[in-house]
Amino acid sequence: MKLTTSVSLPVGFQDYWRCNRNEIMQFAERYLRICMRNNLRRAVTRTYNRGKGEYRIVTTRFAAAEYDTLHYVAASLRVSVSSLIYGLILLWLKPVRRTSRYSFATNYSCNMIKWDPEAGLVEESLIFWQVKPETRRSVGQSP
Repeated sequence: MKLTTSVSLPVGFQDYWRCNRNEIMQFAERYLRICMRNNLRRAVTRTYNRGKGEYRIVTTRFAAAEYDTLHYVAASLRVSVSSLIYGLILLWLKPVRRTSRYSFATNYSCNMIKWDPEAGLVEESLIFWQVKPETRRSVGQSP
């Protein structure tokens, strides 16, 4: 199942995303692990892309697992998914990063414990595990 949504990217970056989305997403585990070195952000507003210049809205499609994984990290760090995608493109653009493939996969899980007018208790987790390069899958895909 693919989910259609949009991201906001600086002018000039939308073509990188449109033409190389699958290759860029191969770096998602690496980038999300880098992002998760930062502390959880609470009592702050969401941060969006901060680059100078104009931005364009780009319609894109994500597998449900990709979408959930990106939103989990974005919500936890109080950043936009667009800013994660922009950072992911910046990582992909570094030639040294493209020469070494990363061998991690992710598993996002959501356990709804209680969700009704009395209370909302949802447990989310994102687990990374190392895999052999020949069995590597893209972000959010189960083995």
